[in-house]
Amino acid sequence: MLRKEDLSIIIVDDLHFSCEVIKSGLKKAGYKDIRTANSANEAMLLINKKRPDVIVADFWMPEMNGLEMTDLIRRWDENNNRYTGIILLTAEDTTSSVVVAFDKGVDDFLSKSANLYELAARVYGTGRTARLQNEIRQKNRDLTNHYQNHNQLCLTDKDTGLANRKQLEISFSTMAEHCKARGGGVGLCLIRVNTEDNQSLEDSSTIQNIRKGTLRTISNSLKLVLRPMDQIVRYDECTFAISLLHDNQQKFNSEMFKRSTNSILKHTNQFTDEGKKLRLSISIWYSDEFDPLPDLSEVLVKAEANFQSVEV
Repeated sequence: MLRKEDLSIIIVDDLHFSCEVIKSGLKKAGYKDIRTANSANEAMLLINKKRPDVIVADFWMPEMNGLEMTDLIRRWDENNNRYTGIILLTAEDTTSSVVVAFDKGVDDFLSKSANLYELAARVYGTGRTARLQNEIRQKNRDLTNHYQNHNQLCLTDKDTGLANRKQLEISFSTMAEHCKARGGGVGLCLIRVNTEDNQSLEDSSTIQNIRKGTLRTISNSLKLVLRPMDQIVRYDECTFAISLLHDNQQKFNSEMFKRSTNSILKHTNQFTDEGKKLRLSISIWYSDEFDPLPDLSEVLVKAEANFQSVEV
């Protein structure tokens, strides 16, 4: 349960006497954290130092009145994803004033003739609402951060730290749309890692698992020969994929992909960390035709059927 002493309050009134009367009444009601300001500008300085739960302000003040201050606080709250409870006090208890005040985002509106017991109760209700608002906002922030972290993990292969197949789908689509708008082409390469005691190239399900140490060595070797903007992913258990942009289809050189396989063989010494001889196979696809945009699933079917062994 929210305690009165946990609420932070700022009283704003251009009359020092009025501030002290309200402060004294709230203290008697059990509130502890109470600050006072004699202008809206002074109040904004206090707000910057420590955000209050509730602001109790005079409606009519020189330089910046209570409604103008409310508008400023609401904009600050929006920029900082938080909520501040605002109560305006006025001697002018007309219907039009009440309507304008609530339209401006005031939480409560009270006549200066109201007794301090009523004000203390209104402060508690406004403070409780502000706390609940901020708790909901914090939970939403936590959920957003959790979702973003979870989504990032879903796009990352835990064994190699590379992006995974789901990320390949995203990046390939982005590259294709870029080329459709600005020209150029996309190259895609699949590199399948096998061992010499397994002769199958076409079916990844028949290939023996490669241990994590070798997988990490392979992923690091690929990073060494590719540009930062090129996408390297772990396509499946034993296959890596590289997607990249090139400016001109006529100048596209598939040898850049073969440098990747040479880097793998160099950094692994052509053996797994279990001492098994490595065999690599490669499949290359590239295009500068993007009307309509290529379907990645169709591209991958063609690539899967076109593996060729890499000669050492």
